Amino acid sequence: MSMRIPILIILFCITAGVYAQKTTSQRGASDAVSADLYIRLARKLPLRDTVQALKYFQQALQLEEKNENRLGIARTYLAIGAWFNTINNFQEAEKHLLIAREDILKDTSREGRMLLANIKRNLAEVLGNKGQTQLQTEEYLQTIPLLEKMHAIPELNATYQDLGDIFFSKSQYKTAITYYYKSLTSYEDPSRYYHLIASRHLSLASCMYHLDSLQKMESHLLEAKAKLDKTGVDSINIWADYYYHEGLLDVKHQLYHHAANMFYNGLTIARRLNYNVAICNNLYSLAKLFEKQGQYDKAMKLMEEYGRLSYTLKDFPFRLHALDLMAELSFKQHYPDEAYKYLRKYIILADSLQEREVTEKIHELEAHYQSSEKENRIKLLQHENERQEFALQKNRLLISLMVVIILSLLVVAALSYLFYRNGRKLLEQQRQLHEFEVERIRQEHKISLLSAMLEGQEKERTRLARDLHDGLGGLLSGIKLELSTVTPSQTTVHRQSLIQNTLQRLDGAMDELRRIARSMMPEILIKYGLGEATVEYCRGLKKTGTDNIICQVFNFQAEAMEHTRQVVLYRIMQELVNNAIKHAEASQILVLLQQTDNTLFLTVEDDGKGFDTTVGNKLKGAGLANIEARVEFLGGKIDIQSEPGTGTAITIECATSIS
Repeated sequence: MSMRIPILIILFCITAGVYAQKTTSQRGASDAVSADLYIRLARKLPLRDTVQALKYFQQALQLEEKNENRLGIARTYLAIGAWFNTINNFQEAEKHLLIAREDILKDTSREGRMLLANIKRNLAEVLGNKGQTQLQTEEYLQTIPLLEKMHAIPELNATYQDLGDIFFSKSQYKTAITYYYKSLTSYEDPSRYYHLIASRHLSLASCMYHLDSLQKMESHLLEAKAKLDKTGVDSINIWADYYYHEGLLDVKHQLYHHAANMFYNGLTIARRLNYNVAICNNLYSLAKLFEKQGQYDKAMKLMEEYGRLSYTLKDFPFRLHALDLMAELSFKQHYPDEAYKYLRKYIILADSLQEREVTEKIHELEAHYQSSEKENRIKLLQHENERQEFALQKNRLLISLMVVIILSLLVVAALSYLFYRNGRKLLEQQRQLHEFEVERIRQEHKISLLSAMLEGQEKERTRLARDLHDGLGGLLSGIKLELSTVTPSQTTVHRQSLIQNTLQRLDGAMDELRRIARSMMPEILIKYGLGEATVEYCRGLKKTGTDNIICQVFNFQAEAMEHTRQVVLYRIMQELVNNAIKHAEASQILVLLQQTDNTLFLTVEDDGKGFDTTVGNKLKGAGLANIEARVEFLGGKIDIQSEPGTGTAITIECATSIS
């Protein structure tokens, strides 16, 4: 009974904690949905209704802060910054995006890293709108590693596209080409991004146009058209850019009529979509084409429309291009006053643009200083908030943590005991299995040695039987036949001759018997040892016609080696020499017996045809297994060196005694 009460308390705490966590998570999810709806409402409002939009954004922010949702807070600040960017309030946009970046900077989750990348991309766009190109480029470059690590291909390619646009605007076309090519990285589903791929091919075509690489420009235009043909109405604005670039290529090839048609096609599509950038590009190109053809009135009419539209665009170069070309056209139309007026406006605008760039540079430095100050203050506030939050979480999670630790320790202890017991059983089984396997291998090795020894003995008996039957048996049979011819009727001289022949044949039979006895157990081996027996064996082979054998014995001490071991080595020497004579086709055979201290070396070497030791040993069929078994019996080592065409050298190394 005393054990049940603590267990019931622990179970109650766990149940209460789980229920509270579930309730909190449900309420947090509901608030997150509401915050998202407020953000959507703010974005849908007209741009002029800034007061109501800011109210919606503030309500969304309050909901996320109430639930202490770091991701939600950062996402809301991102939405506010992006909205300020759309209404051209770049200062506020940058401020809110910096707050969003600081809130999410320490979040290492995939969702947090992805949100940080989106914040940095929006911040780069704002910095570009403020004219701070260097800072804009740095933000984009810092975003690339984040996107690469998460393998976010669409966002990564869009970042490369933005970097390419920056370098293109600075006339650094080769660097722009590098980033445009990177933006064409393979998508998992390319069909969803055909419009983006086509747009990037058009950007590459524009770079090639400025580098006067017309063949590559044409190739990229073909790629863009192939992708655009597979898209729907969503990419119709890209067709306006495509016709514009086709017209530029035709002008380079002096196909002026076709170029004019391309520009008009692009102009028609751009006007239908109110795509002012494409309208200005096609108008300007048409005006330049008419100027080239001397049709100044048509060109001026197009440039007047271009001039009006250029004031709706944020980019000053459009206005400068308009004033420059209109001044030139007025001069060619013989309107010097108009030309002077346009030229004066061009100079004033260019000066103001330069002054604006200087002012923006000053503001950039000031903003950089202020942002550093604000970042320091934000870090101090965040540090204080984190300290308080940590204290609250510490008190809130202390009981749950202790319960989890106790349960974890119990589970770990139980699992450790089970693992320990199973581990001991497994180790014991593995040890027994290993011992059984070692014993099996040992028995198999003994059996193989005995088999080889028995096989050698059987061969020795077979050879002995063959020698007795073919040699000694034949001689005795001949003697018997000769004696059977002796009769009383024969003369004394004839009988004496037969008896003399018979005695000679008996001498031959005795010699054959001695030879067989020597081959089985040479008398000289018993009396004088292995060294003299080896020399005598080789000398005997020379007498039988094998005169290409050389025998050398160095420092052999017969008394230092047991007789049994000498006999085994003698049999090995016989087998090796016989194999060399039968199989090697050698001109020279060397038999070398040498003793060094308590170690004996027996070498049989020939200069015959040899064999490849890596693909199979040709001595196997001639008794190599028997030789290896004998060497194993002696406790020695065998070394075989041979290659086709270079001969064979076999060395046996063993101790003079078993000890």
